[in-house]
Amino acid sequence: MLTALQLQQQRRRRPLPSLKHQYHEYILQRIESYKNSLSRRELLELGNEAVAEMAEAGDQFLLTEVLLTDWVDRLIHKRLRLQPYGRWSRHFRQLRTAQREPTHWGVDRRSPVTRLLARLEPGDTALVIGCDSAPVAFLLAAHDVEVVFIGNDMTFVDQVESRVAEEALGHYCSTYVAPTGQYGPGLPDRVQIIAIDTATLEAETASARRAIVQRLMDRTVASGVHLILPSEHALAPDAFLSLYSEWAREDPPSEKRRPSKSLGILLGKPPEVAEPRASLKSREA
Repeated sequence: MLTALQLQQQRRRRPLPSLKHQYHEYILQRIESYKNSLSRRELLELGNEAVAEMAEAGDQFLLTEVLLTDWVDRLIHKRLRLQPYGRWSRHFRQLRTAQREPTHWGVDRRSPVTRLLARLEPGDTALVIGCDSAPVAFLLAAHDVEVVFIGNDMTFVDQVESRVAEEALGHYCSTYVAPTGQYGPGLPDRVQIIAIDTATLEAETASARRAIVQRLMDRTVASGVHLILPSEHALAPDAFLSLYSEWAREDPPSEKRRPSKSLGILLGKPPEVAEPRASLKSREA
């Protein structure tokens, strides 16, 4: 992610995936999401239906698990009436334009996340934690950020995953179920952005809260940012400022009418400062 000073020198670190690649991922996401919504009995019935269709085709097939899976996927593709590539690609361009607007996800234009959007680079990574942070996960993914959404409620995370598939954001957003603060292997070690809602923080004891934030700080690259987002019936984001004593708060531009409730706070990690050469020599001595 670019700092505010580097905004005018924005560059892309790597090319974006082609539309055909994104279409293929969209189809796979929709099919897998549909399978996950079925009971075991319904899956078996779908398999039997696929076998019957293969028999009606008249060709002699060597029935294998791979072939059966392929036929099942074809059946689901028909059942969901998924668009062909040409029609999907035209719709996709319009959809992505809409998705990049905060209001598409119900995010207030004055939210601190909107101040980051112009600074993002494709390939930036983000951890987004907590149910109330989900709209921010979608918004960042629509801006080509590689997002991992983390929640401790499997039902809600499944809902997020379904929304990701429906919105064709599967290439950029993955979901992960984990108890708060227990973020194991498989997650990016170094990220540019971390967003967490106040309900997630408030649910922990003071010592656990401090430990969680410290681990998240350690995952954040120099000059990266944290977003503390508000939750209904939870403490205001400012209540957690004491956990970020060495970080810089990025205040919004002055407004004639400030919102009655906090829309969140944006905090920047200090940049790495190289040690003077003389200091390094003295250590070696």
